[in-house]
Amino acid sequence: MTRIPRLIAFVSTITLLLVTAASGGRGPGLFPGDPFPPSLSVAIIHGQGQADLSKPLTLAACLREALARNLDLSVDAVTPALDDAAVTETREKFLPQFDMAYRRNDTTSLGSWGLQGTNYQSKNDYLSAGLTQKIITGADLSLSFSNQMSDTAQAYTVINPFYYSLLQFELKQPLLKGFGPKINRIETTRAENTRDAGLAQLKAAVLQTVYDVEEAYWNLLYAQENLKVQEASLAQSRETLKRSNEAARIGSKSAIEVLSAETEVTRWEDGAISARLQVERLEEQLRRLMNSGTAAGEPGETRADAAGSRLLLADRPSAEKRAIGLDEALRTALAERPEILSAEKDLETSGNDVGYYRNQLLPQLDLDFSIWNPGQSGVKFLYLDDNPLTQIVIGKIVGSRMDSLKDVFRKYYRNWSLNLNLSLPLANIFSRASLTKANLANQQSLLRLERQKKTIASEVSAAVLDLRNTERKIKSSADYRAMVEKRLAAEQQRYDLGLVGSEWLFSYQRDLAQARTDEVRAQVDYKIALAKLDKVMGTTLKTKGLTFRNFAF
Repeated sequence: MTRIPRLIAFVSTITLLLVTAASGGRGPGLFPGDPFPPSLSVAIIHGQGQADLSKPLTLAACLREALARNLDLSVDAVTPALDDAAVTETREKFLPQFDMAYRRNDTTSLGSWGLQGTNYQSKNDYLSAGLTQKIITGADLSLSFSNQMSDTAQAYTVINPFYYSLLQFELKQPLLKGFGPKINRIETTRAENTRDAGLAQLKAAVLQTVYDVEEAYWNLLYAQENLKVQEASLAQSRETLKRSNEAARIGSKSAIEVLSAETEVTRWEDGAISARLQVERLEEQLRRLMNSGTAAGEPGETRADAAGSRLLLADRPSAEKRAIGLDEALRTALAERPEILSAEKDLETSGNDVGYYRNQLLPQLDLDFSIWNPGQSGVKFLYLDDNPLTQIVIGKIVGSRMDSLKDVFRKYYRNWSLNLNLSLPLANIFSRASLTKANLANQQSLLRLERQKKTIASEVSAAVLDLRNTERKIKSSADYRAMVEKRLAAEQQRYDLGLVGSEWLFSYQRDLAQARTDEVRAQVDYKIALAKLDKVMGTTLKTKGLTFRNFAF
């Protein structure tokens, strides 16, 4: 059983030696004076989450990957389509509606009047078709046509069979309550504002995701460089321990010096472990933002199986200077921030609601206008003395269904009517609760917009100040690191001559390691501050030349 761990350790050692040889014998360690080594090969997770080590993982690639595959954004991207469907649904009430009906009856009726006879049979058929249309003024238009036939065996019938046709146009237009395009498009306007506000919220989510990816990228870079500092310091402390042991063996160093060196090695080992855990945590965070798998790889694959999938970053935080004043940044933010558009759409919606509920308090005054052209025909019986009661038929005039249609389209019978109907519900006089609620909601939306502007102004001010401070920190941290390097070199000479103890040397070594990580931190913080300024101004997509699918923000 003990041979298996030894075999695994032997294979791991051989693999590490081969990888080191393939890289020219130089690992990704941190070299004095250069906190960022040359760009390294990195992995972008594609498709099934497989790492492609031949391509560099640049920040731009991470951003494109995140915009294309981030699950949170994918969920949010569905909302605009739903909102578009809601807008279309509200417009459907203005589409015309076609109706058609057909009926046919064959009945036997019991007579209840002596002139009808004891019973009689009747046949009827009815055909109708019509179009109805609602327009944005609030009017309801309808155009209908009907044609029917009645054939009965009832006694003393003058016209049998009887054909009747009707072509009718009707207009019902509210003149006060419910009048006007603004009132009748209120549902569509609400849906459109909801859609636009949703797009603004989607843009805000995109800006936040881009910022999160950039922040995670630079923080991972810092963590990786900090790990290199910790590993380089650990290697240096081990070398010091080795020399201390050799010096103690020949009597030039005391056991206390050896103990101090051993303590320093333990300190850097602990620091290297913590730094390595931080790198793994930030790698996991960046993978999650890109939705590109995890360090454990595919389902069923252990973390040890995916140990070669470390994310190696290619970009270096060059400190490009950006000169922008607070006033300019604030104007840009007020014009570009999606939260402003969202608040403005809420304000517009509440303002429209005030107008709508104010209109609903008006009396109901409707105009009804109708034009109809009937037509009739059939077989008309001519009775003696023009009296059907004689039951003596002296002749008949034969007409057809087509004759009734001709009467309609020739406008043989012209009819029209015009009506005005007034209704005044007492509830509109004594109750104005809906209008009061709409006014309060409008005032609340206005206050929210002002609050959002104040919040943005505060965020922009803080971002500009942070950018200026981090810019100053870059030079000061570089100068301090150079000074500590010189002090350490001098202290190393004094230590080699035996003029100072190891505690002084270790102290300066720790100062140099901290100065190197602080220099990296300053450069990374400046890049993050630039990203934060772009986000609070709402210009991230423009400055980075990014697009999100087919959305035009």
